[in-house]
Amino acid sequence: MARYVTVAAAVTMEPARLREFLRSPVTPPSTRPESDWSGLCDPWHEEAVRRRYRAELPAALAECDRWIDGDHAALLRGLDEDGGLTLRHDEATGSLAVDFDTRVDFELPGMIWALTALRGLADAMAGEDTGLVELTTDWSGGTVLLHLAPKRSAFLDPDRDAAALARARNAAFDARAAACEADEDTEAGEVLDRLLP
Repeated sequence: MARYVTVAAAVTMEPARLREFLRSPVTPPSTRPESDWSGLCDPWHEEAVRRRYRAELPAALAECDRWIDGDHAALLRGLDEDGGLTLRHDEATGSLAVDFDTRVDFELPGMIWALTALRGLADAMAGEDTGLVELTTDWSGGTVLLHLAPKRSAFLDPDRDAAALARARNAAFDARAAACEADEDTEAGEVLDRLLP
């Protein structure tokens, strides 16, 4: 049975660095240390699911590597062709809002793939750039929170990282408001075309 994830991200970053991200090749997930992905296994209510995801993580990373090809712009265009991408950008503030739904036939590799689509933003960030990615599953109602900062992306635990999460959510709210106001009703492909002349 097909399952789905919903991804919502809000980012503030200098437009030239956003263009750098879009043109950069997608980094295979397994090139990051496994510990960088272990936070994906933790937010689930059932201990059995957490244990299963931890055991499956190395194979899931390898599986997801086989799905990665091309640059981030091509990956986003693929999502747009599937009809699941909303993209908004405000050049003046550097605010970006990204939303998509995608089918995942395999839970853990599918979540890794969905986060890989945006995790590369951190590699292009500098200075005060920041972002928050929220991934929600339809099979458990669980939400994965990934904070983006210059050269760093980290999973957040709502209890352990409450203060950092509050700051990230406030920044994400402001970024989403600015991006959506600037680009209301603009097709995702048009936004990508504007960002990549």
